Amino acid sequence: MTSTNPKVAIVGAGLTGLLAAHGLKKNGFDVAIFDGEAHIDARPRDWTIVLHWALPVMQALLPDDVAAKLPRAICNPNLEFDANAESFPVYNGVTGDLMFASPMPGSRRISRQRLRSVLAEGLDIQWGKKLQSITTATSSEGDSSTPALALAFEDGSTVAADFVLGADGAHSLVRGVVVNDADKARSTPSGLLFATAIVNYGDAAKVKTVTDTHPVAAAAMGTDAVGGCGVLYVNDGSDGAPARDIADWTTFWVKIWQGHLDKAVQGQEAIDLLKNSESSKKLAAPFNQQIEWTPEGSVCYIDEMKYWVPVPFAGAEATQDARVTLAGDAFHPMLIYRGQGFQHAITDVDNYIKALVAVREANWDADVRRREIGAYDAEVVERGAKAVTQSAQEAALSFDVEKVSKMLMARKGHGRSA
Repeated sequence: MTSTNPKVAIVGAGLTGLLAAHGLKKNGFDVAIFDGEAHIDARPRDWTIVLHWALPVMQALLPDDVAAKLPRAICNPNLEFDANAESFPVYNGVTGDLMFASPMPGSRRISRQRLRSVLAEGLDIQWGKKLQSITTATSSEGDSSTPALALAFEDGSTVAADFVLGADGAHSLVRGVVVNDADKARSTPSGLLFATAIVNYGDAAKVKTVTDTHPVAAAAMGTDAVGGCGVLYVNDGSDGAPARDIADWTTFWVKIWQGHLDKAVQGQEAIDLLKNSESSKKLAAPFNQQIEWTPEGSVCYIDEMKYWVPVPFAGAEATQDARVTLAGDAFHPMLIYRGQGFQHAITDVDNYIKALVAVREANWDADVRRREIGAYDAEVVERGAKAVTQSAQEAALSFDVEKVSKMLMARKGHGRSA
């Protein structure tokens, strides 16, 4: 490669892809971002994500003006963030008694939609670009014999790039490219159904049952279902917006239980299913009440959680000679236990950028590229496999009250899983 500023194409404009774009631009790389959705709000589903051990790394990857806007994404930025607010309590799902509170110093719970909106600022995202293939092309820069990549999209367009980072989520198309085996690249159904609901009660007393369990979020474990609830929005998300009256706060609840669905269920059908479920009714208060009180027409989704244990890539041909790789959920989709997924995605992005910087400092030497990107891949396979496996182990323990105390969450808190 003779180009002094090769192009990095990022497939996927989710949190991982957007963070990678900012970090790469901050380090002087030419970046292009492509996403198959029509626009940023094409999928309105929202949920919360807790930022904890990787938050300082994330802040360092962002330009100062974007990092300064992160409070917009915090579910309740007006809290006094003390040791209690920076913890995650787990209650006995049968009795309702507090079993333990997992410490998360420095943590912030954010809205995924609002964080995505913040991270999208200042980036040129090309929407409606569903990836079809990645093939070898001829570089338009420098020596015409230097191999580069061609990304073909379903709309018939093509784009040239020198590197591709697949950040296209749990059902990644780029994963299929680098693994080069459809069966090996397919996510594994967990046998656990995951329900999420966004609720506006319009009733201060009902909202208070949520905040009394914890001012941020809490869970109940040890019975047929895992329940959770917390605060999603207290204001409109703009800079300096005051908190609304507590009756108007938007809250959320979640439920995890064993089962299978042929397809995802949403809306009122999902709410009715959950209200009529015996495992919902058996959950300790107030977790069962959050479900029972859900107003008709609330946003609700049920689908089966899936995961993928990373495996080594197929080889030089599949990775286009160490030019194509993955990050985030594309590399290690895991179950939500201990909130590890996005922390590892942040770590991926940081390590990938460091690898590319090392290749650039070696004047794009091919052997250095193979060594640095190969080392990146190998490290994420090892770290990601451990984290994904731990998340599945945590899930298995969470339904038995006698085993909850054996969870890493109970013994070691929310610290780094791998």
